[in-house]
Amino acid sequence: MVKQLISAEQIITAAFEILQASGTVDALSIRKIANQLDIGAATFYWHFENKQALLQAMADNIIQQIEIEPCNTTLEWTDQIRQIFSAIYTTYIAQPYAAELMMRTVPATKARLGLINHLIQILLDAGFTPEQASLAIESIDHFMSGLFTDITGELEMKHRVSQHKDTYLAQLPLKMQQIATDNHYNAFLKTFEHHRHQQQRSLEKFMLGLDIFLAGLQQQLA
Repeated sequence: MVKQLISAEQIITAAFEILQASGTVDALSIRKIANQLDIGAATFYWHFENKQALLQAMADNIIQQIEIEPCNTTLEWTDQIRQIFSAIYTTYIAQPYAAELMMRTVPATKARLGLINHLIQILLDAGFTPEQASLAIESIDHFMSGLFTDITGELEMKHRVSQHKDTYLAQLPLKMQQIATDNHYNAFLKTFEHHRHQQQRSLEKFMLGLDIFLAGLQQQLA
């Protein structure tokens, strides 16, 4: 029977390969998966009710790849949060489409809910109310997702330039520099090279933003 020929894991792997090539969840389709695996749509539907069910499984697959060290309650709560989100970030940066998958799915799995529960519990133990803890974790997650959306867009534009598909886009950084020079936007000029290489420094940017979040949370406890 078809269920013995193709496994759910094979379908997930094929979906990741297509997503890696296309770079966007919208480009992923059941037809593309079926063509890549040389199967019929019925085989896909044997394992997954629809595309959303597949996306849910893909998001859960990513979460299970996150290497989180065993809980160490001797650490300050801020260090515990940094440690976990650093691990999440490391996993996400290896798969720039990961954040989009998380935003397009619901954390209705043991792995994802377990991670959320662990993060909230750290803040509850630190003295935050359930409402404060939930809002804090959601805010950090939104910040991280926004950063990855920015990274994904930047990578897409760089790809278009490197493939000589958009000469207009390639000229815009020089235009920015010229406008800033002509108008004496000296503060911007001092950071221009940083902006041009922000993808390479994205971890630094994320950790700075996370530290700002944590500093604000610490003030709420004071």
